[in-house]
Amino acid sequence: MNRRTILLISLSLVALTVMGIGSAAGPEEYTFVTAWGSAGSGNGQFNGTYGIEADAAGNIYVADESNSRVQKFDRSGNFILAWGSEGWDTGGKFDRPTDVAVTPGGMVYVVDNYNHRVQVFDDGGAFQYLWGTYGREEGQFNLPTAIAVEGDGNVYVTDYANFRIQKFDRNGTFILAWGSEGQGEGEFSYAEGIATGPDGSVYVADTQNNRIQKFDNTGRFITAWGSEGSSSGEFHFPIGIAADTGGNVYVTDWGNNRIQKFDSSGRFITAWGSAGSGNGLFAGPTGIAADSDGNIYVTEYTANRVQKFSRSGLPGPSATPSVEAALSILPLIGGAGIGIALLSVRRKRTGPGRNS
Repeated sequence: MNRRTILLISLSLVALTVMGIGSAAGPEEYTFVTAWGSAGSGNGQFNGTYGIEADAAGNIYVADESNSRVQKFDRSGNFILAWGSEGWDTGGKFDRPTDVAVTPGGMVYVVDNYNHRVQVFDDGGAFQYLWGTYGREEGQFNLPTAIAVEGDGNVYVTDYANFRIQKFDRNGTFILAWGSEGQGEGEFSYAEGIATGPDGSVYVADTQNNRIQKFDNTGRFITAWGSEGSSSGEFHFPIGIAADTGGNVYVTDWGNNRIQKFDSSGRFITAWGSAGSGNGLFAGPTGIAADSDGNIYVTEYTANRVQKFSRSGLPGPSATPSVEAALSILPLIGGAGIGIALLSVRRKRTGPGRNS
């Protein structure tokens, strides 16, 4: 089964068994600001929201996975533009784009997941260049999933089914790679998210190992934190990861339907969210981004929307797990998620960028 199938089945089972996880008490609280999006293919609609990024001006870019496009919004969620269509033969066509990264100069890097490549655009959506093919050699990919750009312009990509991280210069020239399949330091089990901190550290959401790993920019292991569970600092399939200008790390805890925040050493700070479809609740949180003002943006794969939060700075009590919230999401995830997952099982890769 591919990455999408595994995650959808896992989320469906979690929704059928977990009655919601409340926000952990902490020294700070994040308040819902706004949300936008619905299921569809029109402007501002989504079909599988995945990665998300904020640029220096506060504009928001979303990888609209199953619509095979990227959408751009202002910080309030007003639609600006979209680009991309389904395909594999030319630049500007995608087969399930899963993440976006933006340089300080406004260049937009997009992970073209099923086409096993990275595409680069200007901030108006004009295609510039691409690199990558299907394979295991340097500069090749097997389902690249997430991307991050550090301050000097170097690019990091999670090479999902090759169980490694690859580093390139801004033009796509291979620099180095690290990782292999496993549970040890520097090993991965289908790692999804990646982010760079202001000090050059590289954070990886090691999804099926239910942990975060931290490296320096040469791939040297520094530390790791997390294990499977629902307590503070534990995860059930961490997917997206972002770092803010202060070095704090935010993680979308997919199966627990919440966001967790840590300092740069992995010390738990706070968490918010539980299963549901209302404001501040989540249906499969996937991508996450922090803007320069400290606002946090979260995509929800199943709910097909983006939520925006701001830090209030006020402590709040732990929320009581809500049976109503969990029940409200069962029709959305339990039925639809399982249905989509079963359909996805029928898809099998037959070669680079081609599926049947």
